Amino acid sequence: MLIISDISMRSSFTLFSILVLVIIGLAAFYISYHFLWALVIVLPIVFIGFYDMFQVKHSILRNFPFLGRSRYIAEWMRPKLYQYFIESDTEGAPINRMFRSIIYQRAKKVLDTAPFGTQVDVYGEGYEWMNHSIAALDPHTLNHHPRVLIGARNCSKAYNASILNISAMSYGSLSRTAIEALNGGASIG
Repeated sequence: MLIISDISMRSSFTLFSILVLVIIGLAAFYISYHFLWALVIVLPIVFIGFYDMFQVKHSILRNFPFLGRSRYIAEWMRPKLYQYFIESDTEGAPINRMFRSIIYQRAKKVLDTAPFGTQVDVYGEGYEWMNHSIAALDPHTLNHHPRVLIGARNCSKAYNASILNISAMSYGSLSRTAIEALNGGASIG
């Protein structure tokens, strides 16, 4: 097993940079000045590498100049690679790709319908669903409002809470008109 120390990696980068610049200089002097165009690629790499060697914020970059950046690139690419090449359409959190694609389609006002059927294992453990009632009740024939008593009768601040409520949201996330519409719909419900 070959173990490269941090100092040898820094000195290797320095030696490699000097060697490449000398080769480009000799090729430009003896063969053709067109070899100087290689400096367009080589000089930024050399400058980034020397910057990495002398910065004090990231030890990986300091110890492995220029090559240490591949770690951060891999960390940045990992979720994208996992999402598109490893994860199936029905996996994923918080929203799987199957539902996310429907959301994107509806947001862009393109094909916003899903064909009948599913890719989800409906017999799998933990699968949840909601069915319509076969014998639904007419809400007008009920003798009570759909409310729940919070607190006992002898509680000083007991109150009836509606079963249908509007969830709390961040301040400013909805306009005044949207909040009024949601509350009006909850009141009708």
